[in-house]
Order: sequence, then C-alpha cells, then structure tokens
Amino acid sequence: MSVKVLMGKKGFEEFATIVGFTEAEKEERSALLEQSYMPFKVTRYYAELIASQSEPYRTQMINIVLPPPGEKPYKGRFDPYGNKSYRQDETAFLQHKYKKTLLLHIDDFCIANCQFCYKVNEIRHEDIGYTNIMEKAERAVQYLEAHPYIDNVLFTGGDPASFRKSSDLIKLISSLLSVKSIRLVRFATKALAYDPARFLDGELLAFFDQVRQTPGKQVSVISQFNHPGEISDVSIQATQALLSVGVQIRGQPAIIRGVNDSVETLIDLQRKFLDNRIISYYLTVFMPVRGVEQYAIPLDEAFRNVAESKRNLGGLEKKGVLLTSHDFGKLEICGFYPTVERPEKIVLKWHQAVGPDYLPERLKELIPTRSEDLMILDYKQGEMYCLDHVFKHNGLPYVDADGEIVENLPSEAVR
Repeated sequence: MSVKVLMGKKGFEEFATIVGFTEAEKEERSALLEQSYMPFKVTRYYAELIASQSEPYRTQMINIVLPPPGEKPYKGRFDPYGNKSYRQDETAFLQHKYKKTLLLHIDDFCIANCQFCYKVNEIRHEDIGYTNIMEKAERAVQYLEAHPYIDNVLFTGGDPASFRKSSDLIKLISSLLSVKSIRLVRFATKALAYDPARFLDGELLAFFDQVRQTPGKQVSVISQFNHPGEISDVSIQATQALLSVGVQIRGQPAIIRGVNDSVETLIDLQRKFLDNRIISYYLTVFMPVRGVEQYAIPLDEAFRNVAESKRNLGGLEKKGVLLTSHDFGKLEICGFYPTVERPEKIVLKWHQAVGPDYLPERLKELIPTRSEDLMILDYKQGEMYCLDHVFKHNGLPYVDADGEIVENLPSEAVR
C-alpha cells in the first residue's frame, strides 16, 4: 500500500494548506524550520489527522513535525545519546551497549520526521551505508551466536517499519529469532502514528501469528505515540490487529515542550494506552538535541507534570517510568528533595548503565552504577534540562555541546 509523503518546500506548502496556517503562521514556522537540522517530512495521513483536531491538540501535534516558537535555554548537540560513538568499524550497525541486548541499526530512513529526534544528524544525512539488510542480519546472527548471554535484539533505524517490505521484515525477524538464545525481538516505530495502515498487512500479521505459536519467542513493538491525538481509529485498528496475533505493544513517549507538557494531555495519553491495551513503558525527557532546544523542559517541571498526571490515573495506567537517557545509560528520575516544588536535590537511579568499558573511570569512582543504588545530587530549580547539566554542576564527568566527555572537577555534593 503506497503512502503519500509531504517533504521539502513543496510539501511544507501543502502541509500548511491542509492544517490551515495563516500567512503569519506559515512564515513563523518556516523560519523556525530553517533553524532546525531536521528536514521537514510528514505523511499526508498525519497532516489530515492534525487538521481534524481541535485546539490545543491541533497545535500540539503540529509541534511534533514543525519546531514550535520558544526560547532556547542552552546549546544542544547532534548525538545526545552517544548513538554513533558506540559503533565500530565494519560492524558499525551493531551496538552492544547493554549486556543482555544487541541493537541492530537498519538504516537512517523515516517515513516522517519528528523534529525533536535525537538521531537528527543521521536522519538528515540518510546514509544507508554499504551493507544491505540481510547482510546486516547475518552479521548480527554471528555476533549473537558468539555471545549467547544476549537474549533480546532491538532493531532500529530511522524507522525500521517505514520503508521495509513485509518480506524484508519477516526475513529479518526470522533470522534473529532463529538464534537459540534470543527470546525477544523488538523494534521502535512511529509508523503506528504516521502510517498505521502499514500494520494491517496480511502477510506480516500471518508471520507474527506464527511467532506467537512458537514457544519461548516473542515480538514487541515500541510505539512512538507522543500525543493522544495520534491514537486515531486507524491506529487503534492496527494496534488491535497486532495484539490479536501476539505482538506486544508498548508506549514510549518523549515528554517535550509544546506537545505533551500539559498535565491534561499526559493524562489523556496514558488513559488511551490502557484503553487500547498498550503497555505504558518509558516516559523520556527531551534529549539535548541541537537546533530545537526550545522543546526542553527542566527536569523538575517534567517530573512534576508526570507526577500530577499519575495522581489522576489508576494503577495500571501509571506504570510508565520517567527516564533521562544519556551516553552513559538510562537513569530513572525518582524524585526531588525536600519537595518537587522546592527541589534542592535530585534523586536518581540507574535504570541501566552502559557496559563498564564505555563509562569514564572517574564516573565509576565517584558514583555507583548498579541499578539498585540511588544518587542524590545537588540541583538548581528551573535551570537543569538534561543529565549533563546535573553532572556538570556536581563535578561529575559529562558530555559537552561538541559531544566530548569532560572529566570535570570533583564536588562534595556527590552522595
């Protein structure tokens, strides 16, 4: 099934007409887009979905595909998750950052672009590389067989569902699941929001049903729903089709300024996850992406909004974990001391640190890296938007705007 994609200047003009921009709005958004490093690209389906929304949802969803107005409180960087720094030579498409998980990078193509994506530098260059999908899969299988303690594979892009034929996806997933030690194959995709009909393909659904009937093997989709308005009738139809053939679906929204920083929007999003049997997974704060820093929310404000939303939700609706992701791993934001309204300390714990070989020696000397240990660090309210700001303030190694690790000076604030 073909999908209409709006891109470039002509695509922007068509998008502006569909969503009903005034001339002033069009000029403002065009200027903001020029400051971004992410090319404009969106499906016509998504543009029409935006046009069908009432405010504030219409504007909030526009802000996903076009940078919003706002102040830029700091300078971001092009690789705020250390994505490229963990790739090596001829197997650069393989990353083994976490002990039990292998990441397989397919290519840098997406069917539509989220302006706040942390892979901005890769997406804008759209570099496929020299190796085709099955060659990459073969190398991944070789690596897995040599490291049998790995039990799950995450393959990613770009968006691995966007431009893949069903036969390609089936071959890829089959090859990975054929490894005896692999229990789970998962992939993150925005296609359930941008092109949900992609997952109504009969050949793909039949394959997933075969996997469901295979003991000890599972497929999981990490859905990049960032806004409740994205969960349309067609999206619901697609999610139900996937669930009916045994595919797990997890929601992993980024918490970002102008999109879902409203408590009411967060409540609606998490309720829709439960209503449609989507498991609430990670809630991730905005990474320090270069060029669109206006999306950033101070960590205490993001925590406060999520906490307030959870006070209005039932137990199964509020299972999402608030994370801040970084080159050094993923950390849970557990709280603030003495209160979130007067945050003098931030309480963090590792959801998972990257392998010890990837961590600065001084970081390992100064703070614990086990998942069960807490970190209580000094915090400045309203001034700290990402983990690098916290680490720098506390004399810990951090990554600067050029992507370089700065060792920093020790601080007595580290606990």
